[in-house]
Amino acid sequence: MLSRRKFIQLGAGSAVTIALSGCSTSSKLGRPAAPASPSSSSSSSSTIPQPLVAGGQRTLVIVQLNGGNDGLNSLVPADGRYRDARPTLAIPEAELVALKGMNEWSLHPQLAPLSKYWDAGQVNFLPGIGFSDPNHSHFVSLDRWWRADDLTAPTGWLGRSITDGAVKPLYATALGSAAPMLIGDHYQPAVVLQPASFTFPKTIPGDRLQTMTSPLSHDPLLALAQRSLASTIEAVASFATVKDSNVSDSGGDVPDREGGFDLVEGLDVAARLVIGDVGARIVVVSVGGFDTHSNQLATHKVLYDDLAKGIDGFLTTVAAAGRADETLLVTTSEFGRRVGENASGGFDHGAGGLSMMFGPMVVGGVLTTVDLGNQLDGDVRPVLDPRTMYTACLDWIGADAAAALGKRYDELNLIAV
Repeated sequence: MLSRRKFIQLGAGSAVTIALSGCSTSSKLGRPAAPASPSSSSSSSSTIPQPLVAGGQRTLVIVQLNGGNDGLNSLVPADGRYRDARPTLAIPEAELVALKGMNEWSLHPQLAPLSKYWDAGQVNFLPGIGFSDPNHSHFVSLDRWWRADDLTAPTGWLGRSITDGAVKPLYATALGSAAPMLIGDHYQPAVVLQPASFTFPKTIPGDRLQTMTSPLSHDPLLALAQRSLASTIEAVASFATVKDSNVSDSGGDVPDREGGFDLVEGLDVAARLVIGDVGARIVVVSVGGFDTHSNQLATHKVLYDDLAKGIDGFLTTVAAAGRADETLLVTTSEFGRRVGENASGGFDHGAGGLSMMFGPMVVGGVLTTVDLGNQLDGDVRPVLDPRTMYTACLDWIGADAAAALGKRYDELNLIAV
């Protein structure tokens, strides 16, 4: 069983390669994490993906914005109290991106590429998402999001939904850092920090590795290690078919990226996993840089440009492959920022944040609202439990939401089909 400290360490990307060491985090585990390691990635297009009929299974992609994204400067409210609280850091009205038919909210200018998904009814915004009793600690808040607020659980909310230990090694894949939300009793995710390095050393002959996996030992622990190695060999071979990219590296312009990823790169790799024949059904892309205590305006120009281009490129790629109808993309962050700006050109840790859901299947619109006249000690008051979004995600991939979350959370209808 995972300790709480180990669970948080995995989320910080500090986990060692479990499969190659022949170890596992639980004696129940049938599959280990594949070797850790980032890369380059995606292309973006202004063409709006249209729903396409295609066979195959549904996929879920989660974009984790580590650090605590400022929802109020992403989806900007028309409420005048927003500008009162942010005399120097509010987005100028002339720069805001209007949303057709919507007067209460606008987009940050760098998120303009996402407005066409609004026009097509293929995105919903969830301002004020967060647990009703928030915590300002990164570690505690991430832990709660990963475990669906059950801090006694040794597994993540998505990991608990994977009950078949015989699924493909890349079925659940974390890109950019480890993803504790994918940790389960029956399956451990592949963790890819550096796609170019997601392979075995050239000094180890492949045929030698294969001989180490069979015949299966009568010793249960050694047999587990052999199965782990076999799973890792399969993961490496499958990933090699999708990891190449024609997009050049960002040159380090995006700050604080775990493993060197930016979102354009990470979501390009995610798109390749989704449309490739490798059995990937759940992909988590983690990026950092959103802990904007200072210099937020300049930092957001870079971060949101990366976010918008990454999402646009991903959705365009899966649509071109005929997979738009089968692919749901959502964004998460551990909390939002405070309503009022600080003295350093930024915002301190807050409560209610912002999530977005993309795809032809979503119920489009701004589905929640926040009242800046009813703050929680200077924070956006949480109005939507994250487990409501989790329930929709689990329903989408055909998992048992009640079993994974303890019960269903049906506060809002977020998906139309």
